[in-house]
Amino acid sequence: MENASAVVAASQLVLLILIAGIAGCAQGHLLSQPALELRIQAQEQLISQHNDSAYVQRLMRLSKSAEMRNYMQPELQPCDNFYDYSCGNWAKINPANTANLRETNYEQLLLKGYHHKQQRLLQRPADAAIDAEAVLKLKEFYASCLHYRETPLPVYRQQLLEIVAEFGHMPALALPGQQWPADEFDWVATVARIKRKYGLDIMLRLQVSPAAIYVGQPQQIRPQPNRLGRAASIREWLIWNLGVERQLAETTSLEITNIEDLVARYMRDIPVGVLARPRTAKELDELYLPVYNLTEYIELVLDRPLNPNDTLFEHVPSYQAHLLDFVGSVSPQMHANYIFYSLLEHFSYEWAGSVVDHCMPKARSLFPELLDNMVLREYGDAATLSDIEAVWQQIKRSFRDMLESDTADWLALAARTHVLDQINATRLLVNGHADVNFTQTYEELQLKPRDYLHNLRAVLSHDSLKTKMSAAPLTAPSYDAVEKRILLPVALLQPNYLWSRYYPRALRYGSLGTLLAHELAHSIEDVSHWDHSSMMAYHKRWACFKEQYGRLRLNGEYLPKSDLQAENIADNLAVQVSYHAYSKYLQELAPSALSSEQLPQMTQSPRQLFFLSYAQFWCNDSQERFRDRKALIVSYTPNALRVLGALSNLEAFQRDFACSGGSPMSSSPKCQLYGLSMD
Repeated sequence: MENASAVVAASQLVLLILIAGIAGCAQGHLLSQPALELRIQAQEQLISQHNDSAYVQRLMRLSKSAEMRNYMQPELQPCDNFYDYSCGNWAKINPANTANLRETNYEQLLLKGYHHKQQRLLQRPADAAIDAEAVLKLKEFYASCLHYRETPLPVYRQQLLEIVAEFGHMPALALPGQQWPADEFDWVATVARIKRKYGLDIMLRLQVSPAAIYVGQPQQIRPQPNRLGRAASIREWLIWNLGVERQLAETTSLEITNIEDLVARYMRDIPVGVLARPRTAKELDELYLPVYNLTEYIELVLDRPLNPNDTLFEHVPSYQAHLLDFVGSVSPQMHANYIFYSLLEHFSYEWAGSVVDHCMPKARSLFPELLDNMVLREYGDAATLSDIEAVWQQIKRSFRDMLESDTADWLALAARTHVLDQINATRLLVNGHADVNFTQTYEELQLKPRDYLHNLRAVLSHDSLKTKMSAAPLTAPSYDAVEKRILLPVALLQPNYLWSRYYPRALRYGSLGTLLAHELAHSIEDVSHWDHSSMMAYHKRWACFKEQYGRLRLNGEYLPKSDLQAENIADNLAVQVSYHAYSKYLQELAPSALSSEQLPQMTQSPRQLFFLSYAQFWCNDSQERFRDRKALIVSYTPNALRVLGALSNLEAFQRDFACSGGSPMSSSPKCQLYGLSMD
C-alpha cells in the first residue's frame, strides 16, 4: 500500500510541477499560488524517502527535470550568458510584481516548503504520550492563538491598556482634561524597561553574546512607500483597538508615521557584529550625553552596573549619531506615542483573514530553535545525515587537494600549514539544536488555555528569549568563526529540493556542495598572520577579482568596484572545489551507473547538470525600482553576476560547454586564488 501511495503521489507531483510552470508563465508566480503549492507539498509528503521502486524514482526524476526546464531558456547560448540560459524563465514564473514582493528567489521556495513542514508538525494533535513537555507548551501557545478571535474586544482592549500601564502613560490615551506627565517621561528608561521585560528592541537594541555586549540600532525598518496608507492603517488600529477618538487618532497616526520615516532614514541593514566599533562606557557617555544616556540603557536592561570586564561594541554608530538630532526635533508626546504604539504592535491581533497566517509567524519567531528541532527529529533520518556528511567530507578533501597542489606554492609553508589546519579543524553541524534541553529551557513557562495575549506576554518575558544574538539564516549555511564550525540549517535537509536520493549527484554538488564550500572558504580568509611574501601574493590575486568584477554589467550598468571581495573569492573557490569533488565522485562511479547522473528529457551531461544546478540556485527577480545601480549596493554582488563571475573563471566550464575563446563566458585573464586540476 505504501508503494502504491508513493507511485500515485509521484505521478501527481510531476503533473503539478508542469502545471505550476504553465500557470506561472501565464498568470503569476508559484510563490503566490498557495493552493497549487499546498497540493505539491501534499504530494511530496506522501512520497516516502525509503521507497525504492524504479517507477517512483523515474517519476521523481521527471519532476525535477520539469522544474529545471521550466526555469531555463534553452534557445539561448550557455557560452554567451549562462545565467540567462539557466534562469531566463524564472521571472515569468516567479515575477516580483506584487506589493509585498520586491524580490523572488530559490531560497524563498525552500523557506515556504520548510514553513509548511513546520505547520504540519504544529497541527498534529497534542499527545502527552509522544510529545515532549516543551512541544506540548508550543502547541498550547499555537492553539491559544488560533482561538483568540473568540475573545471579546473589550477584554482585548483592557489587556492592551494593562501592557501600556506597565511602562507609564501613552499620551493618546489620556482622558479629556487629563494632563499627560511629560516631565516624568524618560524615553531611554522606557525602552530599556520594555527590553528587559519583553525583549523588544524599540529605538535601541541590546544583544549579549558570551564574549561581548552589542548596543545600537535595532533591526532595520524601511521607509514606507505609501505613508498616507500606513497612517490610515495606524489610525484605524488606534480607534478600533484602543478606543481613541477619531480626530486624535488622525493626528497621532500621522505623527507616528513621520517618526517612523525619520528613524528609518538612517538605519542600515547590517548584521550585529559586522563593522561594530569597540567602545568603553566613558566613550559612549562622551558621544551621546547629555542628549541621551546609552550606558544607562545598557545597565537598565542588564539590571546591573557595567564593570571594567564588560566588552562593549557599538552597532551602527551613524544611527546613534542621528538620534542626537532626532531627539531634539520631536516633542516628548510624539516620542512617547511612537514608543507605546511600537510596543503594542507586537501584541496586535489580526481580526480578519487567516488565523493560521497570523499564528504561524508568531510561533516561528518565538520558538525558532524548538521548531527547528521538531523538523530535525521528523526529517533528519540517519540516511539523510549520512549523505550530507559524505558531501561535506568530499568538499574538505578537495580543499586539501587544492592547498597541497603546486598552484598553492605562492603560500609560504607556515601560511599553508595554518590554512590546512583551519580546514581540518572546521566541522559541520546541522543547526537543529539537538544539544538543547528544551524541557529545562521552558520548565518555568506557564501558559493558559485559549488566553493568547497572556501567553504571548509570558513567552516574551521568558528569560530564554531575552538579549539573544541574531538567529542563524534559515536557508543558507553560515560560518561560526568562534566555534570553527559551519551551521547547516534544518531547512536544507528537506528532500526533493537541492538534493534527493532520486536525483543525480550533480545537483547535490552543484547546490548543497557549493554552499558548504563557500562557507568553508570563509574559514580560511583571515590572512592577518601570514608572512609578507604570502600577503603580497594574496593581494595581487585579490586585485584581479576587484578589477574583473568591476567590469561586469547588470542591466547595462557596471558593478561598482569594491574593496569587499571576500564573497566573490568564496564563490569562486566554492564552485571550483565542489566541481573537483564531483569529478572525483564521477571517477569512482561504475560505468554502468553513469546514466543515473542524467535527467530524463534533458540533454545536458552530468558535468553540465552540475553547473545548471549551481546557477539555478541563484535564480531571482526583483522589482524595477530595486534594479538600478544604487540598489546593487557595494557590499554584495547581485545573483546573476555571482554566477557569471565565478563560472567565467573556470576553464572546466568552458570545456564542458565547448565555449570558444572569444565567448563572453571565457573571460581573460582569469582570476583564481588557487588552481586545481579538474580531472
